[in-house]
Amino acid sequence: MGTENETTEDLRRTDGIDLAQLRGGLFEASLVFATVVGIFALAVLFGYIAFDAFQPLTASARWYLLYFGTLVAPTAAYTLYVRRRPAARDVNAKAFGVFFGSLMLALVTYIVASALDPKDVFVYAIFGAVPPTLVFLYARISDDRTYTGPLVPVSIVGGLAAGGALFDVVRPIVGIAQEWVAYFGFVTLPVAGILGLVVARRYAAKSTAEVGVADDDWRTVMGRQAKYRGGLAFGAVVGSTLVVVVAALVNGIDPAFWVVIFSGFVVPVAYVVGQTVLDDADGRIGVAGPFVVVGGVLVGAIIERQFAIQGLESFLTPNLLLNSWDGLNASNAGVYPQIVGSIVIVAFMALLAFPVGIGAAIYLEEYAPASGWGGRLATLLEVNISNLAGVPSVVYGLLGLALFRNALGFGTGIVFSAAGTLGLLILPIVVVSTQEALRSVPDSLRQASFGMGASRWQTLRNVVLPEAVPGTLTGTILALARAIGETAPLVIIAVATTRYTPPEGLFSAATALPLQIFAARSSAHAEFRHGVVPAAAVVLLVLMLLMNATAIVIRNRYERRS
Repeated sequence: MGTENETTEDLRRTDGIDLAQLRGGLFEASLVFATVVGIFALAVLFGYIAFDAFQPLTASARWYLLYFGTLVAPTAAYTLYVRRRPAARDVNAKAFGVFFGSLMLALVTYIVASALDPKDVFVYAIFGAVPPTLVFLYARISDDRTYTGPLVPVSIVGGLAAGGALFDVVRPIVGIAQEWVAYFGFVTLPVAGILGLVVARRYAAKSTAEVGVADDDWRTVMGRQAKYRGGLAFGAVVGSTLVVVVAALVNGIDPAFWVVIFSGFVVPVAYVVGQTVLDDADGRIGVAGPFVVVGGVLVGAIIERQFAIQGLESFLTPNLLLNSWDGLNASNAGVYPQIVGSIVIVAFMALLAFPVGIGAAIYLEEYAPASGWGGRLATLLEVNISNLAGVPSVVYGLLGLALFRNALGFGTGIVFSAAGTLGLLILPIVVVSTQEALRSVPDSLRQASFGMGASRWQTLRNVVLPEAVPGTLTGTILALARAIGETAPLVIIAVATTRYTPPEGLFSAATALPLQIFAARSSAHAEFRHGVVPAAAVVLLVLMLLMNATAIVIRNRYERRS
């Protein structure tokens, strides 16, 4: 009888296991099906947009053969060659990131600064950079870094506030200089300083690895040599940029643009290529990747023009990127003011929302009491913040209208109001994602840090925040992706759908690219609806992908460190 009961129990247990496995298999299959359906739907949507934007049927067969021979085939062959060599593959990914990342960053810097007035940017750059520099210098001289972290953001905010208070006094002095001097000040000098620091640290780390454990005298010598090499790198960047300035002035060219391109693009690419070629024999072939792609495009374009080959009749042309809007002629319609407006609004939104959101999350997770009235208040705040993350965006538009227009009296449709409204929109997302990232850090790391005598701030700065950066940046990606495509809040606060000039400051009128796409979609001309609108949508997607790619690269770097 006991044997029968045991057999029955074993059968039930086996049936339960089989049923659980069946449920797990069905759940997995449903997830795969939903993923495939979602990817297919996105592919169809993006394919439809790309077909209207690029119009592939308008190009001749000779054009496709040309670019297959100059771009597709060389890039595919190079990619297959590199993928078989891990060292070259890693260098190739780094080269692509530096090449195209620095190029886009330099172009965005020039576009935004030229729209806002580079001399104004230079004034605020001075006041924003000098105070934290003094804080770092004091920390290095005194070897007391206890309050360095909290003082850096405070010094930046204080410096910017002082810049605003003294702007009318300093701006006329800066206005005497030419524009290229301003770009030299807030582009070339920071790039030179960062490169000098990188060179000095790299030399010190390399020397330490080669020598191993060394006495104090040898470390002092290595430190001096590292500083010397860093100074040489700083001087080389400054001197070569001045050579570019002189060459441009001799040829009657305004050097402002070339100062930004040389400092922000040529210098980083040259350093990465040179350092890789000299120090990484196994991976040096990987630096050729961006040049293969760009070279293929340039060679194809030259041959296409030389032999008058029929190419794509796309609306995604330099006119779209560099011209102002033309509501009558689709071929002349440009979204340059809208691109600049989107970049300025999103950039200022990030400056407003991310420090506040991350700071609020740090307080709620690391400093807020767990019991008493303080704990109840913290719980109430967390619940409301989580609920605010699901509020429709149009409600935030009404909130922005009430706050910035009615309460504060700002003008309608200005950059500050638009950035503030979008900042309120993404603030709950930033707070919630940062809280989740902080919660994912094991308490054992905190306890180990406390056990070694570290304070709460030192533990937060050196242990918790570095571990939480990847999760925080994931929330940043979600927040930026939502903000850059929003239209409803901007419509509510009366941001114009069409403007013919980029914004000239934080309190000037501006528009955004999604608003122009929304307005052009209702045009009576078919070439606007099926040509300009998809092309502008591609530009918007590229802007979003560039911002997200930057955050992803930083996140992956911190994940590798972890």
